[in-house]
Amino acid sequence: MIPLVFRGWHKTSYIEYPGKLSTVLFVGGCNFRCPFCHNPELVEEWETLPRVSEEEVLVYLKKRQGLLDAVVITGGEPLLQKTLLPFVRRIKEKGYLVKVDSNGSCWETFISLQEYVDQWGIDYKLPFADYHRVGGEKWAPTSQRVLETLLATPERLEVRTTIFPPFHSFETLLRMGETVVGASSWWWQSFRPEKTLLPEVKAVSPYPLPLLLEWQAKINEKLGKDLVRLRPGQ
Repeated sequence: MIPLVFRGWHKTSYIEYPGKLSTVLFVGGCNFRCPFCHNPELVEEWETLPRVSEEEVLVYLKKRQGLLDAVVITGGEPLLQKTLLPFVRRIKEKGYLVKVDSNGSCWETFISLQEYVDQWGIDYKLPFADYHRVGGEKWAPTSQRVLETLLATPERLEVRTTIFPPFHSFETLLRMGETVVGASSWWWQSFRPEKTLLPEVKAVSPYPLPLLLEWQAKINEKLGKDLVRLRPGQ
């Protein structure tokens, strides 16, 4: 079996796994084309990035047992990796928690990992009928199915949305909130115009923080729970 290769690595993070100290691994390649993507090198140029081997990561994790709590696998799109399951099994054998960030587009890989993944970070881009705007129309039904499956165990689910003004009005976000009202949290983060997949997107101004705070309060009130949260630094 071909070993898993990563294309980025943040060895220590205090924010990527809720309440835990984690190491964060980035895979290359993605089947979506979100114009606002802030990791464009992992979408289109990932084969040119430095390689981090599976064995290098496992050696590091062995040395850090008792110090690190969790491993976060993000991207790119992790579920495109056919050898992800054996790697995750090896992580679990070492006693680590595992979180996978995903757009939810690969059902078979998702199901194979369910037994081993402790936390899922699911990118909820838009109402699913609008997934053509991020190049994901082919996978929208699967992404919806994955999200609905995880809503049955909300303690394992972190829903995330990147707020991009051309795509997200207050009304759009309210409709999205009604879909994920069963989640324990729905995190908003503003897109970053400094680095994007499509160059023309850099001319778009993010929504100002006071407006996002106003929308957060209104949507939480309408949904009857403290669902929407803003990423630190927004």
